[in-house]
Amino acid sequence: MNKPIYIFFGTMTGNAESLAQGTYDKVTKMGGVAVLHNLADFNADSLAELSGAALFVVSTWGDGEPPTDAEEFFAELEEKSLNLSKISHAVFGLGDSNYEHFNAFAKNLSARLRELGSPELEPVFTADVVFEQDYADWETRLLAKIGA
Repeated sequence: MNKPIYIFFGTMTGNAESLAQGTYDKVTKMGGVAVLHNLADFNADSLAELSGAALFVVSTWGDGEPPTDAEEFFAELEEKSLNLSKISHAVFGLGDSNYEHFNAFAKNLSARLRELGSPELEPVFTADVVFEQDYADWETRLLAKIGA
């Protein structure tokens, strides 16, 4: 693996952050290079400067909205006209299927990244409230795909 794996998270309760941190730890323990970002501390323009793989672990909040720490990032991403063709992505969404707009933010984020030219490593994964095994399987598949 030559390029870093960029791992982003947006969370309200800490679950997405914990999962993203675990992936970061796994990649670095295997000798890979990973960069971990809370979406609150990252601007959309900076995505266009990256190349390689980006993993997004995000929750949906309220009525399908992004969590508070991802609101500004996503608003910028929606209004910008960026070329994201140098970065491929995968999105893992944490949600609750009891809500009408189940995992809407994860779906919207992946759709917007595709619109801006970022190829998907695999389709967005929408996990329900019991997500641990789904995440472990998703993480294993993606790390194998990107050669981590």
